[in-house]
Amino acid sequence: MRRVGGSRRGLDMWLLQRASAVYMALFLPIFLICVLCSGPVDHAVWHALFVPVLVKVATFLFVAAMLAHAWIGLREIFIDYLHCARCTLLRLALYFAFAVLYLACLVWTVDILWSVR
Repeated sequence: MRRVGGSRRGLDMWLLQRASAVYMALFLPIFLICVLCSGPVDHAVWHALFVPVLVKVATFLFVAAMLAHAWIGLREIFIDYLHCARCTLLRLALYFAFAVLYLACLVWTVDILWSVR
């Protein structure tokens, strides 16, 4: 008989997805209130909003949480719908493609946020 895993298999992914959802749910209203309270938004206001390091770190964590949340969701979709023996190569190729895409988005976020001085 094949052993498929323990009772905690998947619990870490579930907890990470819930934690990322909580962070995004807390960050978005606070960020929107800050933007709305800053008056009419033009380039100078938008630029000044991202100068503090705390805002850069909080925004980076938001993007990282969003990408982790999306990765776990895609992983579940791939497991549910690409489960045949012939689909293994396709699933691995999709995992790789999305991993590269999400990593590129994370690097691009760092480049954008830390280029603001």
